[in-house]
Amino acid sequence: LIEGIPLYNGDVEDREGIPGLVRELKDAIAGAQGLLIVTPEYNNSIPGVLKNAIDWLSRPPEDVMRVFHGKPVAVIGATTGSFGTILAQSAWLPVLRTLRTSPWLEGRLLVSRAKQVFGEDGVIKDEDVKDKLRGFIESFSAAL
Repeated sequence: LIEGIPLYNGDVEDREGIPGLVRELKDAIAGAQGLLIVTPEYNNSIPGVLKNAIDWLSRPPEDVMRVFHGKPVAVIGATTGSFGTILAQSAWLPVLRTLRTSPWLEGRLLVSRAKQVFGEDGVIKDEDVKDKLRGFIESFSAAL
């Protein structure tokens, strides 16, 4: 969903407005009961591409209320490292607070050693991770 979103640049925003892809995504998030952010972890933090999308989605500032305010948001992630995405998930919390979301903190899913968990086709092959993901999604959905 975020592929094709350009790098955020205030001058470009002033000159060209909000890109169509960003407007579509904003409308989808605004209309959803909740938001699930699935994040990798790069250099012990959040990925720039995903943060860039959130930066665009928060523009103009008046749209933050429509798109994010009070929205239940859960964060999960996978990484090739051995600690899951604990640092990336923690790094998302200040961003989610700034956007005035309602972070859902009742569960946590940290997938480590992703190359062993996912097949070449990107499908989860680890049954334990599948079960944990299913439980996480069910719990988050029930909370909405």
